[in-house]
Amino acid sequence: MDKLKYDAYPAIFTYEDSQRIAVVFPDFDAATSGTTDKDALLSAQELLNCVLCGLEADGCPIPVPTPASDLQLQRNERVVLVKLHN
Repeated sequence: MDKLKYDAYPAIFTYEDSQRIAVVFPDFDAATSGTTDKDALLSAQELLNCVLCGLEADGCPIPVPTPASDLQLQRNERVVLVKLHN
């Protein structure tokens, strides 16, 4: 992947009763999950790279990351800035 304009995007980590962590990127129609914070972050990084590579390959515009402070969260959620793999 060529150097993109943005190197990180916010993801919302939702901690569910089932001990699974749901991860949603508000800037993309994309979601993943993990069983631990580390696992969820790795899954999120892989997904982010795949989504951005796909957008780039298709010639689609790359969205501007939503500021983390603009995201509305529930009590069981937190924002994590997910960085691209280099």
